[in-house]
Amino acid sequence: MRKELVSCEEAREVSGVKLTPVVRSILTWADIGGTVSFYACRQPAYLLVERYPDVRVLRASGEEITLQQVYSECPGIREALVERFPGLPAQGN
Repeated sequence: MRKELVSCEEAREVSGVKLTPVVRSILTWADIGGTVSFYACRQPAYLLVERYPDVRVLRASGEEITLQQVYSECPGIREALVERFPGLPAQGN
């Protein structure tokens, strides 16, 4: 079985720019003959770069993408992003 969670981490400010990492956590487990094996990993997914009034989104690879792409790739993250960045709904539609 597998469970995946995408979440916003704590924001950091560097030289007047607010950086918010978004990470993907994956937990995989299997029951093999009465023994349960687990594997877990966390990896960066996106980086939100906020310099008022703009918010830009970068993939972990460095490619800039739109908020709409993030919402379509990770539908569950929209609420967390809107909560942290109240101006995003207008930009993400």
